Parts: sequence; C-alpha cells; structure tokens
Amino acid sequence: MPDLKSVLAWSAVAAGVAIAAERRLSKSLADAEAPILDWELVRRTAYSRCGGDGMADVEKAGRDYDPLVAELVPMLAQACNSSPQEATFGRVRVVGRHGFIDQNLDMMRRMLRPIEAGEAGWGQMRPSPLMRVPSSLYVGTLLGFMARRVLGQYDPVLTLPPGSVPAEETAEPLPVPALLIVEPNVRHFSEASNLPIDSLRRWLMLHELTHAWQFELHPWLREHLGQMVGELSRGPGTGKKGRGLDELTQAARNLRPQLVLVGRVQAVMTVLEGHGNYIMREAGRRHFPDFDTLDDAFRRRHDPPQAAERLLLWISGVAFKLQQYQQGERFLREVYGSAGQAGLDRIWAGPENLPGWSEVRHPDQWLRRTGFRRSDPEPGTSRPQPAPA
Repeated sequence: MPDLKSVLAWSAVAAGVAIAAERRLSKSLADAEAPILDWELVRRTAYSRCGGDGMADVEKAGRDYDPLVAELVPMLAQACNSSPQEATFGRVRVVGRHGFIDQNLDMMRRMLRPIEAGEAGWGQMRPSPLMRVPSSLYVGTLLGFMARRVLGQYDPVLTLPPGSVPAEETAEPLPVPALLIVEPNVRHFSEASNLPIDSLRRWLMLHELTHAWQFELHPWLREHLGQMVGELSRGPGTGKKGRGLDELTQAARNLRPQLVLVGRVQAVMTVLEGHGNYIMREAGRRHFPDFDTLDDAFRRRHDPPQAAERLLLWISGVAFKLQQYQQGERFLREVYGSAGQAGLDRIWAGPENLPGWSEVRHPDQWLRRTGFRRSDPEPGTSRPQPAPA
C-alpha cells in the first residue's frame, strides 16, 4: 500500500513551506491564531471526495478479521525468523472511508503541532487566507482520493522527541497503535478484480501485520523514526531574524542538511514497505493456493488504467512512492540472495543497521558496511532472482 502518512505529511509540510515564502507578501492579512491548514475545510473536502463512507460494508465485516490474526501470525513468524509468541499485534480496526480520513487527520495534526506552535525553526507559521484555503483544499482532495484507494494501513503512532511538542500538550494521551482495514475499498477491489473476499483479506492482512511485526518487535524503530521526523519539523531556519531575501537565502543555505535527512527518512520508509511486500509474497507463495491470482491482481492495481488517476498519483507523489516500495523489495531480495536470513535479521538489529538511500539503491554498499560479502550467502540458502513488483 502507498505510505499515506509520508505522502500526506510531506504534502502538508510543502504547503507550510509555501506559506512561509508567501507570508511577507500578505502580512497584513495574517491571522495570529490561524493554524497552518484549515483542518475542518480539509475534513469536509476529503469527505466530499471520498465517494461515500461505506459504513454498511463495515457493519457486514463484523469480526471477520479477528480470526485472521491468529491464522497468519505463525506464517509471518516463520517468514520473519521469529517466534509467534514474541508480540501482540495491536488491534484491528475495520473502518469506512470517513474513519480512515479522521485517523489520518489526527496523525497530521499531531505531527504538525511543532510547526504551528512556531517552535520548530520555520518561523511563526501564521498563513493568510490567500494560502490557507487552497492548501487545505489540496490536502483534503488528496486525502479523499487516498480514502477511496487505500485498503489497509498500520498506524504505529509516532511520537516526537521531548521539546518538539508544546508543553501543555505533552500530557495528552496518545492513541493505541492500530491496523486499519478500509472495508469499502476491500470489497470494491474484490468485486472489480473477481477475487474471493476471504483470500483478499488474508493477503492484505499479511502485508499489514508485517508492519506491526516491524514496530512491535523492534521498539527502537518507532523512537528512531520519531526522532528523524522531529528533526525535520525543526526546519532549515537558524533562529536568527532576517529581512526579506536575506532570510530566504539563509534558509536555503541551511536546507541541504534537511534534504539529507529527507533521504534518510525515505530510505527507512522504502525498506519498511519493501519488507511488507517481500514477506507478503514469500509467505503467500508458501501458504496461499491462489497466490498467483492475488499477486497478479495487486501488480495490476499499482498501474491504474484511468489517465486521470495516473496523473493524480504522479502529481501527489504516490507514483514515486510505489516505485520506492518496489526498490525496497528489490533491496530485501538482494540482501537475502547474498547474505541469507542473517542479512535480513541484521536490518532489524538497530538503527545503525538501517540502510541509507544510496544503500537502498546499491545493496552492495550496505552488504560491505555491515560485514557481509556479496559472494558469500548463508550456507544452505539459495539466490532467488528479484521478482519485479
């Protein structure tokens, strides 16, 4: 699945950067209490673009997904070389499209609070209506589009480092990590692709449970990602006040470290999604009798036939994210082909073992850095050819 968190968060941050450049041109219109986005306008726009909530489908699903966790965890544990007893995989929430939108809006607001509070190095981000309205409409339209498309999403509930969030909000209780299933989209995809609903659910759950395995068996991962996102939220500013072009020039000079950090975040997200695809296919090939049918349907789904949908995927960056996930799966297969299961296990040993963006594209670099020689696979392992994704 496309990483909606990354797409929406970066879209919102991009809107914030545009607002920062625009704020001097419309200073007289600025509202000292206004947020970066008009969140209620974002919500209304997303609701109007999502094609209906689909709550009837949610009610039909009932508890159909709960037994799948017990069925799939042993398969997942075998594919990930871990014990089924090592983790509880949170809770499964079956939602409609409005529930999906609400969940992601809460996430976006939580992650953008440091910028809105003016404590993140971006300056006091108080946009004028001139920018806030179109930015809100854009994010709402994108969120509504994704609410029609996404089948499932694991929300690890990232938290920012201490000091990144206003003090009065640090005591606010965090939501519980959850695996979301957008049931109206699952049923629509099942009907459109002529896939049995039970088989599709198991295939989808295997992918999303892999994300639960990543975060819940490796607590350092949530903290590491939260720290990187916290660094990004501090922005490229120096804390010094400037005037006009001087301020923008200084921000540009400080932008390079931020771009490097963006590459690190993208590398981690690429590996996470690539790992989800890798495990889904490896375990599915062993245990699902209709594996080929399911795999073919998902591959075709990543290349939608409608020109308008392809254009929106490209404009929003989702198409680029899909390519990154394919790259992530290729990275995993290259590592396994050269270092076997020991190589895959090394990735999850700690933040220092996660690949950088260059290493994701060139697995040889990661293999050398982590002490594996490409010519020496783990004894008894084969060298499967990377499958196109």
